[in-house]
Formats: sequence, structure tokens, C-alpha cells
Amino acid sequence: MPLAAATTRAAGNVEVRPSSIEGLGLFARRDFRAGERIRCVNVVREVTPERPLRPEAGERWDHCDYPDGRVVLIGFPDRHLNHSCDPNAYVVYEAEQSWLTARRDIPAGAEITCDYHINITGGTAWPCHCGAPRCRGSLTGDFFRLPLAVQREYRPLLADWFVRRYAARLQGRALEADRQEAGS
Repeated sequence: MPLAAATTRAAGNVEVRPSSIEGLGLFARRDFRAGERIRCVNVVREVTPERPLRPEAGERWDHCDYPDGRVVLIGFPDRHLNHSCDPNAYVVYEAEQSWLTARRDIPAGAEITCDYHINITGGTAWPCHCGAPRCRGSLTGDFFRLPLAVQREYRPLLADWFVRRYAARLQGRALEADRQEAGS
């Protein structure tokens, strides 16, 4: 059996298979229109000091999300969502659920990607291998370390909780971007 067939697993309108970005990726099994919800993100549980990650069970920090100051473990298939510096999707947070949502039209067969910098600050840095024409070469784990033009582009994608928590920083960065734009 070919490697791709052996490692492809379908999950509704998406499938997990080998990715040119990193390891396994999440791929569209059908076309998605911009703004369309792709799927509800599979949150396994909240990670707490009383219920830490269990490496012996395959639980890893890079399979976590950080909504509103919490740490949640993401399950299959969503834990295979790779980063791109030019993502075609983003996560919308609504109450206790989060939805993977198409940022632009995504054709069947395309890898679904998010920019890991959206809705995070103070994260870990590592090299980027997304291959996008606008690849920044590394992930900083911090929305506020993105170029101002990218911050402005992503501003409508930020979660309400992130905007509330970092309102002063967002306002300051917006003013700085406006001053830079006026000077050019």
C-alpha cells in the first residue's frame, strides 16, 4: 500500500494526510467558500495543573490551543492543522466552542492552514517551513511581533477575548501603523 494511502484518514469534510509543510496536515475533502465554517474544533479537554499533559498517552504541547487564558488539548483531526504565513483559514471562538473557518475559498484537495500567531502572545519561537511566498521564516509565538501590515490584515480575525485582553496594545499598534502609513 502506498505511504499516502496508509496515512490518510478521513474525518467528515476533511482528511489527514502527509503534508509538504510539516508531518501530517489537514486537507479539504470538498470546496469551502470564504467565511464558511469548515468544522467545529475537537477539544479533548482543558489542561490544568491537576490534569497536565500526559506524554505517555501521546499528548503534546504542540497539540494545544490557548483560548482566553486557558490551555486546551486539541484532538484528531484538528491537531494536524499546520501553520502558514499566508493561511486560508482561521479559528472563530464562540462561547465554549471554536470553529475552523475558511478565510478565503479553499478548493477540495488543498491543505487547510492557519497562522499560529493569531490570538497568541508570549509563545515559543521556531523555524517556519510553510513555503508560502510571504513566509516570514520563523514563528515568534506572538501576534505583536508580526509586521504591522500583517497585524492590520489579521485584526478582523482576532477573537473577542483577545481584543478585550490586549485592547491597549492593539490600539497602540494601530496608531503606530497609521503613523507609518502616513509617513510613506
